[in-house]
Amino acid sequence: MASVGRRLGANIRTFMLEANISPDSFAERLGYSVKDVWNIIEGKIIVPPVELDRISDLLGIAKECLLSSQTDNLVPDLQYMKGFSNSENLDKVLDLMDEYVELREVM
Repeated sequence: MASVGRRLGANIRTFMLEANISPDSFAERLGYSVKDVWNIIEGKIIVPPVELDRISDLLGIAKECLLSSQTDNLVPDLQYMKGFSNSENLDKVLDLMDEYVELREVM
């Protein structure tokens, strides 16, 4: 499930770059904080279907493209997604990192 969120986030970031929309502008137009936008891009939060509709409208693409596109040109921030031969290991490492960050934020 986490890999679906990460793929969705990578696709959103790719389409944002193609549409020349900055994370700040994206956040402002949708009423999100910039931190929320980066959480979406990094796949840390689940995006409800209603929000997917709003995002796809803003980006000018079909919602199905956000969910099904397998982007090959990952943005530099997300290049780590290509570095694992076993995607399950990637998910485990990223989940652990997310847990660590959340714990640090709480402390």
